[in-house]
This record gives sequence, C-alpha cells and structure tokens, in this order.
Amino acid sequence: MTSLRSPLRQSTRLLLCLLGLGAGAACSTEEAMNAPRCDGGSTILAAQSVPPASLSPCFERLPEGWSFTTITIDQSGTTVHLDSDRAGDDAATLRFSETCDVGNAIEVPSDLEGAERLDDIERLQPGFRARVFYRFEGGCVAWRFDFDNDASATESVAIEGALRLVGRDELNANIRETFIDEEL
Repeated sequence: MTSLRSPLRQSTRLLLCLLGLGAGAACSTEEAMNAPRCDGGSTILAAQSVPPASLSPCFERLPEGWSFTTITIDQSGTTVHLDSDRAGDDAATLRFSETCDVGNAIEVPSDLEGAERLDDIERLQPGFRARVFYRFEGGCVAWRFDFDNDASATESVAIEGALRLVGRDELNANIRETFIDEEL
C-alpha cells in the first residue's frame, strides 16, 4: 500500500533523522520528494548531510523539460537525480559531499559565488558526457552529465543555471522563520 506524505511531514521526518547523525546514529533515506528548493526543507536536510560545508546546493526552479526523480540523503551527503525530455532519463546527477575526486578536471571561471569550478568534459557529441565540480570550504558539489546521443551539451547550461549555493547564515534564517529558533 502506498501512502502519500505531505512535504512538511517528509521534511520533519528527514530532519529528525539527520539531527541524529551528529549523535552517531546510522540513518539514510531515499524519498520521492521535491528537489532541494532554495526556500524549502529539503535544502536544510541537504546541508545537514555535510555538516562542515559552508554552502549547500539548492534549485531555484527547474528549467522547462527537466524533472526531478529522486533525492538520497545520508551521512555521506546528498544525491539528486534528474531526467530531461531532451537529454534523457537520469541525464544529470548532482552529488553534494565533503570532498570530490576531481581527477583531470581543469579550473574554469566559476559562475557560483564562493565556489571554485572545475570541468572535466569527456565528449561533446554524440551524447554529452561531463563532470562539473564546485569546491568550497568544507564541501563540494559534483554534477555528472550523461546525455542521450541526440541531446545537445547546451542542456547542461540550462540545468546548471537552476543551481544556487546558499550559505549557513541564510539557511539558519530560513530555519528560524519556518521551523524553530535553532541553528545548524
């Protein structure tokens, strides 16, 4: 039997689970919930999955044609999977963790304030394949793009443009406004 949970109920359950991470409790969840929105509870949960990170990823609004499929949050970080009507199923994966293995990626000018950007382009056509990294104090956001053969690399620009990195101060203000008067 499938039960529907409200976003607040999901966020509360996940928040309680992640608060236990600091106490050494083993906890993991994979929920069918919305992408970490810059104004939502799942962004707070993502931030708690990587406590030393000065920034946390969130999405302003998914671009047309992109859809969120799953989010996995546990004590090693947060993983978000996205599908695209143009680039295919599981076309983009975002991984938020304390560190990233950037391999042979090269530094390029960053489009996100407070983060260093590195790109590793495997191929442009057919089927764009690449990894993009944003490193910052205490954390890293890694994109993996794996597009269908007929998809253009420009689709990565659309989904990357929806990503924002928010600081702990902004998240703490959001917590005080929407939940409780506590800090991460």
